[in-house]
Amino acid sequence: MCYFNAEHFAIFMPSQFGIEVEGDQFGEESVLLYKEELDKNLVSEELLRIVPEIVLVHNCVYENKEHEWLVCVASNANTNQPLFLVCLKNGENIYEDVLLRDEDNEK
Repeated sequence: MCYFNAEHFAIFMPSQFGIEVEGDQFGEESVLLYKEELDKNLVSEELLRIVPEIVLVHNCVYENKEHEWLVCVASNANTNQPLFLVCLKNGENIYEDVLLRDEDNEK
């Protein structure tokens, strides 16, 4: 099962951005979305091409005095196969990674 939780977030932020995050400093949420509900200003065309009709998006949000960080991991709602990760800083996409391997996409 694909799930991006507090532990993953606490590892991702310092390794990718050098920001140490404590377990009680952020919130988590998961939501089911239809493909057309994904914000095309935040999710690239490349990522939209691999998205099925319904996705499960796991979110972790962290705010400090200067910035709001939002890390989202989308997975196929039917299979839980991870698709992509997007990181937003103050509402702007600053990092994305395709998690779906080519051989997974061919199934």
